[in-house]
Amino acid sequence: MKTVLEVFWLFLVVLLFQSSVMVDSATVMDARGYIEKVARRVVEILETRYITGTALPINDYVAPINISDKGIRIDGEVSFHSAFVAKIDSITLDMQRYAETLLDSEMSVQASIKWQDIGIVLDFDAHFEDYTGPGTLLVTYKQFDFPLKIIKRFNETEPEGSLYFMSIDNSNNIVTVGHPNNKHVQMIARGIKTSFDYRDKMIESFRNWNFDNLLALVIREIPFPEICYNC
Repeated sequence: MKTVLEVFWLFLVVLLFQSSVMVDSATVMDARGYIEKVARRVVEILETRYITGTALPINDYVAPINISDKGIRIDGEVSFHSAFVAKIDSITLDMQRYAETLLDSEMSVQASIKWQDIGIVLDFDAHFEDYTGPGTLLVTYKQFDFPLKIIKRFNETEPEGSLYFMSIDNSNNIVTVGHPNNKHVQMIARGIKTSFDYRDKMIESFRNWNFDNLLALVIREIPFPEICYNC
């Protein structure tokens, strides 16, 4: 028969083994469902408050342009101003980018929110050697990608989130229309599609869009899921 001391040590070994298994198998309950709820609520707010207006500001900027083709050459600067987001056809959740990470000190879940067919209206003033005048561009991007990430640190009560513009879909999916419809304005519109340096100053404003308050509101509304330590 085992002595009392042997039974005690056996119990201690079993207890330690079970504890290690519990830590190794800890998981967040329905993390996927949580990020889907957060994303759906974010989309609801974006669709009602952020489609147009000052919530998505686009800064004024001046862009140099130098393009020539088939007898026409434009060389100078275009001053863009009074730009705004005119439309967003749809906002959807992309769960193909879903990922969850569980570390000793924190847990994170992430996915992606996509905007489709975004129309940007910009007024401009062209300053070329052989042409000077105002005009308007409508630039339609096929898709914007916004990574969404929620982090819960285990020693803190409130999760933290991030949602930011990352990229456009593809420069080949940009459609531009200019007014007045003359050859110089057509070349200005063409430059948006063909010149990264010419287009990038517009995209800088997209990168500065701030969704921190929106996401913080949603995180407060939707509780972070419980952690199961033996699942």
